[in-house]
Amino acid sequence: MPKTPRRRATDMLVRLTPLALAAAAAALLAGCAAPGLKDGPKNLAPASFTQLPPANPGAATMTTAFVDSAQLQRVVDEVLANNRDLRAAAARLKQAEALADAAGARRLPSVSAGANASRQRAPNDQGVYNNFNSYGVNATASWEVDLWGRVSATAQAAGYDAQSAALDRDAAALSLAGTALNLQAQLIGLGHRLKLAKETLVVQNQLLDLVKARVGAGRGTALDQARAEALVAQTSASVPALRNAACLTRLQLDVLRGQPPADCDKADSDPLPSMPEPRLISLGTLPDPAGLLAARPDVKAATVRAQAAAARAQVAWAARWPTLGLTGQIGWSAGSSSDLFKSGTQIHSIAAALNWNFLDFGARKAEASAARSGFDAAVASAEQAQLTALQDAQGSLSTLRETEQQATAQAAAAEATQRARDLALKRYEAGVTDFYALLSAEQERLAAQDALIQVQTQRATALLGVHKAFAAKLTSGS
Repeated sequence: MPKTPRRRATDMLVRLTPLALAAAAAALLAGCAAPGLKDGPKNLAPASFTQLPPANPGAATMTTAFVDSAQLQRVVDEVLANNRDLRAAAARLKQAEALADAAGARRLPSVSAGANASRQRAPNDQGVYNNFNSYGVNATASWEVDLWGRVSATAQAAGYDAQSAALDRDAAALSLAGTALNLQAQLIGLGHRLKLAKETLVVQNQLLDLVKARVGAGRGTALDQARAEALVAQTSASVPALRNAACLTRLQLDVLRGQPPADCDKADSDPLPSMPEPRLISLGTLPDPAGLLAARPDVKAATVRAQAAAARAQVAWAARWPTLGLTGQIGWSAGSSSDLFKSGTQIHSIAAALNWNFLDFGARKAEASAARSGFDAAVASAEQAQLTALQDAQGSLSTLRETEQQATAQAAAAEATQRARDLALKRYEAGVTDFYALLSAEQERLAAQDALIQVQTQRATALLGVHKAFAAKLTSGS
């Protein structure tokens, strides 16, 4: 009795399957083993941080938020909503997630369907030409048996890529928000320095009028007047420089906020916000070094990239060994479309295919070695990310501590130079001292007041640096 197509296909699979499994087992017994990778990234966190900010009497405290953060919160909101770099990071995340879905789907069988119709004119055995029609429909299922974990490792690598893309987006959001707030603090500081320079010009012009009056009355000298004029000119020269610095800072901030560059001349007329005023909370809210590394998205992204590199090393290793594919097909073929799907027109097949590119002159082995080196590089990068994060955190704490002390000392200096300048003015008006003493006192007052504003700005940016380094909230409402 002749064998049916189904029986022949079954017999073929019975013959092929032992061959495929035997070849796979032989390769395994010949010494195939998973790639020997080194350990992943080590945890480099110390037990605790040093150089913490000074504690207030009765409690360990530090500045971690601003009393009025509404203006700063608006900057953060605009950056997160409109920044183009952040939008690009979000798009890359969607791309990575789609690729991960595609790689995961390849672990499952694929099914396709097809249909065909043809008409052919050809001679028969007697040489008479006739027309022949052919119609067919079929469905095919195929699946690669994941003998060495190549397919699953490919899916894992794509999944890790998606995770790292999400963490990269979070790191970008943190970095951009921190940079924007830093620029906003600098812009406010420059505004206050410009305001101080303009107010000082008013006072110095009054002094110049006083000197001119004394010279006119014969109680002053031309030297005093020249010194007073030089003082006014020097202060006037600082105004354009401060205005330009504020303009350039504002332009950078506008770009981060996703806005066209502002008209600096019009922006100068906007109300000047007050300097960010720190608020004190417990130092216990700061994570320890291990907690910091667990919270930093850039550190976590680097670690996940090392995991992706390990999965790709598995893929490269598995590519050196045989692949086994299973294919099954069912369909109908007939000379008339009305005969399709009848039992006599059914066709089907099932097959197994073993492929092994065993002679490639070391190409696959070299690719596997390259993938292992890529894993080693990713591990080193992950550990470097930890060190950078720890450096950021330790450095931000040190900067905050020193600027807190500097701000206290500079405030005392500014108050003392103001008193010295007031006394020098009274003594000059009384004729007890010459104009040079008043000139020196005025210059010292202006320098001390300007330095105080700069230190206050540095104190605000140091506070923001702590938030950014510890991946903490950048404003009280964020």
